[in-house]
Amino acid sequence: MIKESVAKSLEIELIDSDYIDEKKTYKRGFLSELLIGGLKLNRVPVLVAKDEVFDLGRDQLGNTNDCDMVLGWNVISQFAWRGNLAEGKFEVQTSDFLEPNAIKTNQPILNISLNDKIIKAAIDTSRPLTIVSKPIGADIIDADADLSQTMKLMGDATEDVNFLNRFTFKLDNKEVRIRSVAIDESLNDKDIQVVFGADLLRQTKWSIYGPQAFIKLENY
Repeated sequence: MIKESVAKSLEIELIDSDYIDEKKTYKRGFLSELLIGGLKLNRVPVLVAKDEVFDLGRDQLGNTNDCDMVLGWNVISQFAWRGNLAEGKFEVQTSDFLEPNAIKTNQPILNISLNDKIIKAAIDTSRPLTIVSKPIGADIIDADADLSQTMKLMGDATEDVNFLNRFTFKLDNKEVRIRSVAIDESLNDKDIQVVFGADLLRQTKWSIYGPQAFIKLENY
């Protein structure tokens, strides 16, 4: 996704003469080429968005979003990425992927373990916080003895909870923790009932191997 003001200076072939959404915000197009490291991607599908879409206000630390472009999975899937945001480290590796992957790759699905059950989880870093369905929320409570005991002492019923102050799961037999999740009933009965947000990447050391759709997570 690219800011409209920036898109005017780029070689973009728009396929929409008018905005495609009710709020008159987005147009679709193709960016002629995108160069990251030693890999050049040609005719990259993009969304051109009005500049205000990128104005996300300030986060809890007072930071603003100053980027001009947001990379989608169609680009992320071409590379290996590593991040340790607590130490301000961010790397992208292109040397092993000098030929673009022409095969359409879907957003990766993580098979996480919770209460000895394998659960499918997606990642959507446009979300600030992780969301889970109400049944998964109940599983999180059942799997955390301290959390379950605290709720009993507070007299909180599981079905009335909309927010949990921790979420512990396993990925590749390694325990991973994030500090909070929101309950979203729209995920109930869906194939994907856990959607990790940007908080997952802020609270862990991580590696994303795009071409293999493999993700590794580790707490600090």
